[in-house]
Amino acid sequence: MSKKRFIGRIGPIGPIGLIIACGLLSTASSVAQTAQTSNEAGTRAAFESNVFGVGLAGSVCSGMGLAFRQHFGSIPFAYQLAGGIIKSGDVLLYDAGLEFQFDLSLSENRLYAVLGGGYYYQGNGRNELASPNRFGAGIGYEMPFSKSVGMSMDLMVTLFEPGGDILPLPSLGLLVYFK
Repeated sequence: MSKKRFIGRIGPIGPIGLIIACGLLSTASSVAQTAQTSNEAGTRAAFESNVFGVGLAGSVCSGMGLAFRQHFGSIPFAYQLAGGIIKSGDVLLYDAGLEFQFDLSLSENRLYAVLGGGYYYQGNGRNELASPNRFGAGIGYEMPFSKSVGMSMDLMVTLFEPGGDILPLPSLGLLVYFK
């Protein structure tokens, strides 16, 4: 008996997890505006000058570990590089990823569309991961904790290659910003 392989299958999260993820997305979009009046909502189209951030990121799609983000001044675009390495005994784990973020709304918080990808390695001499390449697209939300510290949350529909699995996966980031 042969196993059939389905591209786009829901995978281990099942239909309940997919319903919860859609509910979280709709809830996040309903509370994403923090301006006090509808006239102020999303009025700023871009940051006035370049903003840089360093910190930690955790994404199964676009990198886990140390992160660097640059948000360009005068245009609603940012990129983030993330990666990490761990060696324990004979096993080596590392990853490297990249995200492109396109601002949808800027107020006190930031709502953005995100595209990302990464490469993941686990092994000793050869990669033991069945699908080390990941590509994703989704939506992100960033909120400040203070004037220079922010937390970002993404939900990306992620394609695992060459396996073909497609899963909606969350990611988190905590960055310190400077100009």
